[in-house]
Amino acid sequence: MELRHLRYFLAIAKAGSISSAAETLHIAQPPLSRQLKDLEAELGFELFERNKKRKVQLTAQGRFFVKKAQLILNTLDDSVIETREYHEQVEQSLAIGTTIYSSNIMFEQIEHFKQHYTDVRFNIWESDSISIIKLLTERELDIAYINETIQNNSVNIEHIHTDYCVCIIPQNIAQHLTAEIISLEALAKLPLVLLMSDTESGLHKQILNTFHNHELTANILCECHDSSMLMQILAKGFGVTILPYSSITPSILHNYTIKEIEGNPWTTTTNLVWRKDSYLPKMIQTFLQQHYYDKFK
Repeated sequence: MELRHLRYFLAIAKAGSISSAAETLHIAQPPLSRQLKDLEAELGFELFERNKKRKVQLTAQGRFFVKKAQLILNTLDDSVIETREYHEQVEQSLAIGTTIYSSNIMFEQIEHFKQHYTDVRFNIWESDSISIIKLLTERELDIAYINETIQNNSVNIEHIHTDYCVCIIPQNIAQHLTAEIISLEALAKLPLVLLMSDTESGLHKQILNTFHNHELTANILCECHDSSMLMQILAKGFGVTILPYSSITPSILHNYTIKEIEGNPWTTTTNLVWRKDSYLPKMIQTFLQQHYYDKFK
């Protein structure tokens, strides 16, 4: 058995068909099928159930072997990283994921870190919390900043910041609002532009639940799946939005009116996340040690 057999097997399991896996791996389908048959012959059992639609489904043995094969490859990857670091050959880089609401906190941490480690390069991804956790567990990211509380046994989650939310109002709408603090009743009447979230603890769900609990019907103009689109709609003066105060940039402060919401009904938490039970490259250890922990030695 060779490592390529494991990689081919995992690719087929992820794709759900040999043809799709072959496209992903950039190899022809017949050789991939032969490699799979060779692996099954060596193991002595079938890893997939085949059907006439050319789809494959893992057998019970296959589902068990997926976990073991992935563990073997992860262990190999960790060993390669450790060996490269031993010979001082690892690039000084960090892949960091963040949600839009956590980005300012992340940039503050990066700025502080860069003062001591000037040669570090950063690869930054912005997405929702669920997608970021997926990228982290798939080893596309080294560390991440998220807002939602997500239960996942494969990662460590450390709370680092709690923030209250404010209302961001374009000037064409703000000129008609005289109160320094905006009430929920007044906010519900304004055209709202909200950023979508797929989690129950996300700010989007919190906002809708609060209006519902107060028997208010929110005037939702648009629900965006992309933060840049949200900011473009705000720039057009079409509606207002609700953001954590730490998300307010100098540009937002200059171009919009920021109003506190009566009773501070919404808060967000920023959490730092990294992989559990996995070797952490020294650069990640250093990043965590400088800001939060003294146990990464």
